[in-house]
Amino acid sequence: MDTYRRTVIRGVWFYVDHKVTVDSDGLNAADVFKVRIPASADTGGAEFVPPWEYTGAEGTWTLQADDYVVRGIHEEEIERPADLKKWKEPAFRINSWSDNRFGGLPHWRIGGA
Repeated sequence: MDTYRRTVIRGVWFYVDHKVTVDSDGLNAADVFKVRIPASADTGGAEFVPPWEYTGAEGTWTLQADDYVVRGIHEEEIERPADLKKWKEPAFRINSWSDNRFGGLPHWRIGGA
């Protein structure tokens, strides 16, 4: 994480799937996160910019792999991803996202763990 820029987005759908697998080492558990951001969500006036055009300019936001998503609003600043573990709300690293702003339910979809 080079630079952290917080964008608060209200009105999203946040889902956590608690996955458990069994292998030769026993039980393994992991959380799989799915977030949908409706195109009509409240971004505080910030405009979405695709990651290949994102410059970090004030009033813009983007989605890209290895970014972090935190449920809830947190005023504390973070210096590194490990700082997210001190909060009680779930946080995850984005490993996939898609721009689905077409059709009847325009939204962005985020997946991560």
